Amino acid sequence: MMQKISEYSNEIKLLLYGIFIYLEMDVGIVKVLFYLMVMDTFLGIVKTIVLNNAFSFKKLALGFVSKLAVLLIPTALALMSKGLNYNFKWFVTIVMDLLIVSDGISIISNIIAIKTKKEVENFDAMTLILKSVRNRLIQIFKRLLITIDPRYHIEK
Repeated sequence: MMQKISEYSNEIKLLLYGIFIYLEMDVGIVKVLFYLMVMDTFLGIVKTIVLNNAFSFKKLALGFVSKLAVLLIPTALALMSKGLNYNFKWFVTIVMDLLIVSDGISIISNIIAIKTKKEVENFDAMTLILKSVRNRLIQIFKRLLITIDPRYHIEK
């Protein structure tokens, strides 16, 4: 399976670039986010070894896949923008910036844990970001409903 993926790596990369360009997402920001995710994963492995925590390839794979799935958030927002013919580009950029900051915080936390050989308490910035994105989309959807039918009342 991995051999097949490596054989088609250029085609996969081209497909991803095409998607990001079609969705008008800044490919440079996507690259930065991806590299930060790779660095965070690597430092997480080092931290696990330094702190003598249990290491498993299954946990590593799940962690990396979940990090890559985070890239689906701005991609889904950009797709919604295209589908609704609404300009979400600013919102997509803000979400990607927040994801970059979140991964940066995680990298710094991993470095501190490696240096001090003690676990660092880390808040779950990713969950906060996801909840914030969800709440913002609900607000936008409710405003859209009001413009379609002014009789729609927002219940709080």
